Amino acid sequence: MKYLTIITLIITIVACNNKGSENIKNEKIKSEMGLKENSEIKEISERLKEGMIDFIEPGETAYDKSNVETCMNLISEYLSKIENANSKEDAMKIVEKTVLALNHLNEKCEYELIETDQREDIAEIIILAGNLKGFNSRDEDITEEWREW
Repeated sequence: MKYLTIITLIITIVACNNKGSENIKNEKIKSEMGLKENSEIKEISERLKEGMIDFIEPGETAYDKSNVETCMNLISEYLSKIENANSKEDAMKIVEKTVLALNHLNEKCEYELIETDQREDIAEIIILAGNLKGFNSRDEDITEEWREW
């Protein structure tokens, strides 16, 4: 009976360690795949792009598909740069530059490109990417200081 208890205990410890190692391994794979490949960021980005394109009314909307592409490129550049940031200070400079560029683009589009839904999606992408890198919490709006949209 004593040996059975010891063997059961050893099996339990080994199983728990393997499961813990597997979780660590899965998290490492997720972090190594990059922010652009993150499923949540991809989903939000697709929704953002589709929403902006769906709103275009030829001759009536102050922006077109090229402005949508510019917006998506700014977000893509942000993700690349934040991926390589080494400190919160560097990350916040990247956030500031991105938000100011988005402000300028939205102004150029007579403030029609970034409406409420788009504002929420863009802010969520920026905040989520910063959070995944460990620079901010999920509920910390790191865009607010510079955001005009």
